Amino acid sequence: MSYSVLERSKPEAPKFESRNYAVEARPRRTVWLLLLFIAVGFSISATVSLLAGSSPYGVLVVAGIIGLAVPLLFVMIQAAPEALENARELAHNWTWWHPLWFFIFFSMLVFRIRDVSEAKANPLDAFAMLRILPEAFVSLTLIVRLILKKPNWLGALFRGIPGAMAVYCLVCLATTAWSVNASWTAYKSLEFLADVSLLAAIVASAEGSFTYKRLVDWTLTFYGVSLLGVWSNLPIWPTEAMDGGRLTGVVPVEASNSVGTSGGVLAIVALCRLMPVFGAVKHRAWYMLLLVFGLVSMVLSKTRNSEAAFLFAVALIVLLSQRLRRMAFWGGLAVAPLVTVAILLNNRLLSTAWELVLSVAERDQSDAAIGSLSGRTAWWSYGISQLMHHPFTGLGAYAAGRFAVLGKLGVGSAAMMHSDWIEVLIGTSFWGLIPFAGALIAAWWYLYRCIRSNDFSPDQRQLALELFALLGMLTMHSFFNDELSWHCPLLYFAILGYAEFVRQRQKAEHSHALEHRRW
Repeated sequence: MSYSVLERSKPEAPKFESRNYAVEARPRRTVWLLLLFIAVGFSISATVSLLAGSSPYGVLVVAGIIGLAVPLLFVMIQAAPEALENARELAHNWTWWHPLWFFIFFSMLVFRIRDVSEAKANPLDAFAMLRILPEAFVSLTLIVRLILKKPNWLGALFRGIPGAMAVYCLVCLATTAWSVNASWTAYKSLEFLADVSLLAAIVASAEGSFTYKRLVDWTLTFYGVSLLGVWSNLPIWPTEAMDGGRLTGVVPVEASNSVGTSGGVLAIVALCRLMPVFGAVKHRAWYMLLLVFGLVSMVLSKTRNSEAAFLFAVALIVLLSQRLRRMAFWGGLAVAPLVTVAILLNNRLLSTAWELVLSVAERDQSDAAIGSLSGRTAWWSYGISQLMHHPFTGLGAYAAGRFAVLGKLGVGSAAMMHSDWIEVLIGTSFWGLIPFAGALIAAWWYLYRCIRSNDFSPDQRQLALELFALLGMLTMHSFFNDELSWHCPLLYFAILGYAEFVRQRQKAEHSHALEHRRW
């Protein structure tokens, strides 16, 4: 193409505009930095007031925090523009399912704890409506979009991995006929089916792997916001927020187990993106800050299964990365002589280290409490004994654990059995266990195939690795908490969605290869 002299000179004008914009942006940047310094100063003063007199080592702890505040402040300054860039990207990619996913998250928030008698007497109190209304809005929106075929998600609901979860929901709904609390089982089953339907609608409208990347990032935003809410409770209700020395959410209510899970999830994602196996590092400062935030939250929650699951997820990442395996090997060789010399110089070093590990694992509990997994084994054994009276039907999904087990044991304030597998088994017998386990196994299989396959792009394989590690963490949690079967496992559903994307793509490539052979 040919251009005139005047047309070629036009690009010179934006230089003055950009220079003027930079001058105008300086006061804004100064204001943001001032607000950041004020926030950090407030945080330090609040920490001093909370920790200085809490223990004999409180002053030393505060001194260490203040010493780390300077490098942390530097990282925060570097991370601020990266966080703004992520926010702009979220706004740019905003689509129809973002608000629905948020409404599901909002319906999960708990603002009061009820025991079994209160739940039976008044199941639809004011706080329950905060759960029911967002779920009803999501369900109504999905029905309207199905009628308008935007998208036509009914086929996706009964196909592939979402189909396995839909079958599980239908089994749960069928147990209403013999449930110990029929209305409870019916509502909870329909609620979970609505959640699975939203996942199916997202799968049906997905435009590629970047849809699931946005879904995962949006879900991680909820984890971060919930942790910020927990930390904001600390200066307001310091005693309640550190219940038993463990970080806990007060308003909304968030158990220390949930806090530990959220912290571990953020830390795993940050670690994966700081040391990517495929692709390059992006937003380094932001993920460094996220890693510190997640680790501190997890440690202060003092949740053993979260810490163990985090280590398990890290081990999966190392095993699947040749570079990280090499680093771990040479790092171990470098540290081994130093450890050997230290043991020779101090023969009590091993016993001291072992005592430290035991003290962290025991968490000031008695041997009986540790042996019973904080009372879980008594619940599980009683639940299995109740199942033996109805081995082929179960006692009703979502109602069996709360009303037939925990209520009879006098722990009606506990809403769950603290094990997905026990919860599903006593509620639905093996009928619900088969599709529930099938979806989980399929997710493991397809994510692993994506990581190992060169047919996928580096970004797709990196996302599969992140989700594989997170799935390992959630799977380990599922044996000691209700992470996968209770309304609503948003992160697990995002993982299932991406595994379904991998399954569909490999199926399409296989079909294309067969067609090519025929010709």
